[in-house]
Amino acid sequence: MAKTFLILGGYGNTGRLIADLLLAHTPINLILAGRNLTKATELANILNAKYNGQRVSARQVEAAKPASLQSAFSSIDFVVVASSTSEFVQNVARTALEAGIDYLDIHYSLSKLRILHSLANDIEKAGRCFITDGGFHPGLPAALIRYAASAFDRLQSAEVASLLKQNWQGLSFSEATLAEFARELMDFKTQVFKNGNWVKASWRERKSYAFGREFGRCTCMPMFLEELRPLPEQIPTLQQTGFYISGFNSVVDYMILPFAFAAIKLFGPKALKLAGRMLEWGLVNFSKPPYGTIVLLQASGLCNNRKKELQVRLFHEDGYAMTAIPVACCLMQYLQDDIRKPGLWYQAHIVEPVKLLQQMQKLGIRVDISEQMKYNECLPRFAVQ
Repeated sequence: MAKTFLILGGYGNTGRLIADLLLAHTPINLILAGRNLTKATELANILNAKYNGQRVSARQVEAAKPASLQSAFSSIDFVVVASSTSEFVQNVARTALEAGIDYLDIHYSLSKLRILHSLANDIEKAGRCFITDGGFHPGLPAALIRYAASAFDRLQSAEVASLLKQNWQGLSFSEATLAEFARELMDFKTQVFKNGNWVKASWRERKSYAFGREFGRCTCMPMFLEELRPLPEQIPTLQQTGFYISGFNSVVDYMILPFAFAAIKLFGPKALKLAGRMLEWGLVNFSKPPYGTIVLLQASGLCNNRKKELQVRLFHEDGYAMTAIPVACCLMQYLQDDIRKPGLWYQAHIVEPVKLLQQMQKLGIRVDISEQMKYNECLPRFAVQ
């Protein structure tokens, strides 16, 4: 019997893409849920017509109301949280735990992680599988580094950089989404791993990465992701690692973001709405082509006692697709490959990384892998077709 997944925020920019991918590549039934029943119903009708069936339904659900969540979770197997509801993560996670269902979210939020870690023992004891930090950042950097580890006898350095050049015009953002975007600024940390320790990097420790012919070389800032923290213990030879992110555009990077940082620091959550609106204005009006999203791994180490360098470049024209595709691939592995295990897991650590690259390529992400050594005895058994 097909499982039933409910997507909170299933009609949003990312949720609708996740829904489409799951319908195309799995046999599950879907419930698109959120506060706006009309939007959920409209999209459900479109997807049912596209896939010639009745596998999709709509439901009004409010994450702020536990009773609404309890009713929605009573007849499903899995909840995917794709909505701007990180402030209600305790409601959603606890209700999912009580309902005996599994869980995945795509939020970047330290407060969310603190709540989920506080529930980790209960999640494991209940035999539930909770997956957090889905998407591409977080979601892919640690997975790419795990892939790199299998390509070396001794992986010594692995850095991941990301460039996001999105065409923001024509996209719709709710106030909750904009506040969520601004809230991420409150969680921004600049730690990197070097010389055996996680250290805070200064703004001066920016790095330049070559993202390809269209985009050229861009300067990136260090941005700490919690999924990176376990890597030095898992890969003892690793001496240096970190994640680096490029800016949006000059107006956002040098005018709006500094103001937003200062406002949030001074006024806390009260400044989130204003900061979100300013970010939207700057992104919509000053982002220019070429557009595309890139995740770039640069790794080095030893293989057969020889120095080797490996590069993996992931590309998609649409940043929302770059978020949705890794989530869909993770859920495909959950359904097809039995990666499910009790406990709280980062997406980047529960997925099988070699198969993840294969799946992402099939679902539309361009995957380019190159290495400088002439022989490839140490490379995993995966080649781009």
